[in-house]
Amino acid sequence: MLRLLTRRSVAGLMLVVLIAAGCSDDDGGTAATDTTKTPPSASGTPKTPGDVLEVAAAEGDLNTFLSALGAAEIMDGLHGPGPFTVFIPTDAAFSGYLTKAGMSQAELFADKALLRGVLEYHIVNMSETADQVMAMAGQSFTTAAGKPVQVSVDGDTVMVGSATVVRYDVGASNGVIHVIDGVLIPPTS
Repeated sequence: MLRLLTRRSVAGLMLVVLIAAGCSDDDGGTAATDTTKTPPSASGTPKTPGDVLEVAAAEGDLNTFLSALGAAEIMDGLHGPGPFTVFIPTDAAFSGYLTKAGMSQAELFADKALLRGVLEYHIVNMSETADQVMAMAGQSFTTAAGKPVQVSVDGDTVMVGSATVVRYDVGASNGVIHVIDGVLIPPTS
């Protein structure tokens, strides 16, 4: 009788362990049936589904662009349904731009009209993957600023205006982000 209870206890304990193991994965996340995760971005980090602004904030090196959107009071539009393609310069790219322009971030952010024109020149009102952008070599997108930005491709190097795309296809619920190494300056005419 004792042997039968021990076998049943061991079998029951094994069942509990198997059920508990099935409820989580090795990295401490949720079970594989959890559909709230999205595939890794081009930077290799997993993203929680969100709009282009939420995904950009999670990237970690796009904060100046996001702050600029807030200063220009155009952030709310990018929370909308889209679709959007946003070419976002890294924080280092923004720092380089400010140095070259001889202005501080505060000075740029204070000129809302200039800031809005620059930021809208980074936004296209359609969702274009890296393959679609590459297929536009020699052509241009019309940006939210109403001005064209030229696309050029040389091998695996894709440029939008004078900036090189350094991370591709960072997906969001309302579009896609391509991270660039420079701030795009709209033409004056």
